[in-house]
Amino acid sequence: MAEVLKGAAGSAAGAAAVEVYKDGRSLLTSAGSRIANVIDLKKNYKKLMQEARKLWELRDGIETEISKHRINQVTREWIVKVEVITREVGELETKYNDEKKNPRRLVRVWQHSNLSKDMADKHGQVQILLEEGKLKRGVLVAELPEPVMKIHAPKIEDNPSLCKVVEDVVSFLKDEQIRIIGIWGTMGTGKTTIMQNLNNHQEIAKMFDIVIWATLSKECSLEKFQGAIMQRLKLNVESTVSIEENAWTISEELKGKKCLILVDEIFDFIDLNKVMGIQDNLKSKVVLASRLRDICKEMEADELINVKPLLWSME
Repeated sequence: MAEVLKGAAGSAAGAAAVEVYKDGRSLLTSAGSRIANVIDLKKNYKKLMQEARKLWELRDGIETEISKHRINQVTREWIVKVEVITREVGELETKYNDEKKNPRRLVRVWQHSNLSKDMADKHGQVQILLEEGKLKRGVLVAELPEPVMKIHAPKIEDNPSLCKVVEDVVSFLKDEQIRIIGIWGTMGTGKTTIMQNLNNHQEIAKMFDIVIWATLSKECSLEKFQGAIMQRLKLNVESTVSIEENAWTISEELKGKKCLILVDEIFDFIDLNKVMGIQDNLKSKVVLASRLRDICKEMEADELINVKPLLWSME
């Protein structure tokens, strides 16, 4: 009986020793992990701030380059998440800077380790938002209108008079004091050909963020003209919305952009400010084409170009 008890006691002692050993290893592992976190604190801070800056730059890019009314609900929710994590990153940065100002606190390994781990975790969350944002920006950018939509334009290299008009218009467009240019002349003088070549002009494409071509014939109403501009800008055209509301939408879309509007075949006065809020977009410029000089003057053209009759018809 004594031998049995002795054996049992030995087994119990051995098992206890094993448990103590395991607990010891667990404590050492935990301590080692925390010490590693302390060592990685500075590195985790740098990684977090680098990715956070990329995230902020992406958010600012979306809000700056893409009009507010184009940003869908999903992207707005993403922006809210970015704002939340920005505050959280700011709190971690404050704690980190506080630790740097008080180096004696570094002996508090546990607290220091938690800060490092929090930064590593937050870095992972920032990376996820960054990847989500890149995808959303790609979709939104794909929905933006093309800077230039090229159209068929007869070649004018062999026609010095038309080439001269195009060169004069390009020169006027470079002048900051000139906003509206009027091209006038009788039917068949090549006005439409000039306008088409302006639309496709490589130098003009470099001068403006977007070039808009529109035709305003006798049969074209104000609503149809406005709708054509909105379609060119890939904006939703709702028949229930008023001309004034659509004008505000167009103006907001073009805000801050250098825009050139080419309006061909104008037969009567049209208030471009009423159609698209042109007065609010100081970087925008307009080239008009009409048979009548008075129409160009009434639409406050800063410069007038008279296109003389040609021997062959181009309109």
